[in-house]
Amino acid sequence: MSSDRPSLSSPLCHADDFDFSGDYLFVAERLRMHRLDESLRPLLEARGGRIVRLQADHQALGTPDGWNLLDMPPDFFARHAFRAAFTTDNSTPRDLVPPQLPLIAIPHAFWETPQSEKLLGGWAAYLGNADYYLTQDRPSPSRDALVSSLRRRDVVRLLPFGSLKLDLLRERWLAEPRKDIIMYCCGVTAHSRPLEEKLELVRHCLRHFPRHHVVVRPFPGAEAAYAPLAEALRQEERFLLDTGSSSLRYLPRAATLLYDSHTTAGRIFLVATGQTAVCIPSLDMDPKDEALHPCVIHSPAELPAAVAACLAQLEQGEVPELRRLREAIIYRPGEARHLFWEYLAAILRGCVPPQAVSVACEYIGGCRPASRQEELQLLLQRIQAGTVERSYNLFREYPLYNNLEAFYRTLRRRMEKGQPCLVRLKQHPTSWAMRICRDDDLGLPFFCWSPLRDYGLPGLKHIQTHQQQRLAAPEADCAILLPDRDTCLFRQAFAELVQMGLGTSTALPQS
Repeated sequence: MSSDRPSLSSPLCHADDFDFSGDYLFVAERLRMHRLDESLRPLLEARGGRIVRLQADHQALGTPDGWNLLDMPPDFFARHAFRAAFTTDNSTPRDLVPPQLPLIAIPHAFWETPQSEKLLGGWAAYLGNADYYLTQDRPSPSRDALVSSLRRRDVVRLLPFGSLKLDLLRERWLAEPRKDIIMYCCGVTAHSRPLEEKLELVRHCLRHFPRHHVVVRPFPGAEAAYAPLAEALRQEERFLLDTGSSSLRYLPRAATLLYDSHTTAGRIFLVATGQTAVCIPSLDMDPKDEALHPCVIHSPAELPAAVAACLAQLEQGEVPELRRLREAIIYRPGEARHLFWEYLAAILRGCVPPQAVSVACEYIGGCRPASRQEELQLLLQRIQAGTVERSYNLFREYPLYNNLEAFYRTLRRRMEKGQPCLVRLKQHPTSWAMRICRDDDLGLPFFCWSPLRDYGLPGLKHIQTHQQQRLAAPEADCAILLPDRDTCLFRQAFAELVQMGLGTSTALPQS
């Protein structure tokens, strides 16, 4: 296995004596700003670097030591001689970071499958505006991959890296002798189980495992939603609501973990520690996705047995399957910090690290829609060309395009799994899976969807009839979007649905 590792010992990339002091920019939306505190900030500060935070939105600052786009002074970049800029995925707005400043992206989420395969096989949009992207695994060159970008350059370079947070969690977890916490990492309440059910889960842990403390950590930015839970448990001495800047404060003491299925904390814990954990499925979780989680419960009554099984596994050591998963999806586990310094030293010298894999870019910086009509026309053009996936969230400053593109990608992922969806354009019943799009200022309609897996035989018959009719006119209130092999039917039906919902006469682009 060691023979597969490229050498980083050349003088060009040697970083032991390199001077990393100076200012560095970290730019991300408020909800992603915590990635800084869990990885880059302590790393850079240990070598004399100073982080300047820039929130890539107009929301109130999550921490007082930073700026947002609303209050950023015009001479912001003139005030700081930044050596490099960091971001998460593609969360940097267009034209924000000067092109001469190297922009390095770290993944926002944790990938439980080989990341590069998805990045180079249809998910290239995650590469966004960055000059470099630190991948979890080792990417292979691809002639077919193409990235849409608002940053004027020919390529984005992937750097095989691993995961700073996973390495740090594994190191601390193995070094921490105390395993006296059952931790629950919660997601945003819009997708996860009701707060009353979460409260019941916590009470089960407190009741059945008296030797353990229970720590609940809300998703950063969603802490206020968990205030009623904290109030209900304020008399419990063994309960704590963790709202600190990093989840790594208590995770090293976790004997086991509860996690909402749409959070990344559970997957990182599984792979880093090699221990099982308990997954709480979200309201819209597909049953087929349960295979990605070793232990899934569907009611609070199942929790005590599941936690007991995890605690028993802790005594037996690492789960072999999870160790193999770590070796399969993480490039050189345990070496991310070393690689970070070697890569950064090369980039600051103006060199390209020899391990970089270049992916071609399609520059779309000239796309600047000036009206709702132009936003819609741009969306329809990219749907017709099949390039929506490449432009993921690059048009976030245009609310109509951004909302509809997010809706398209949500449904498209279900189409890829062969799952049809029923889509409504008006107020949806509370039992529906998700509300995607509404902007009162722009007068947008509701766009909400529900998977058809629960519709039984009559629903399946309806789907069959609709597919035979292909593009039969949707009803005034809803439409069924169906999967198809070349996506043409889905694109056409989605475009017609959007036109109908917005009451527009914009002509569909022709092939």
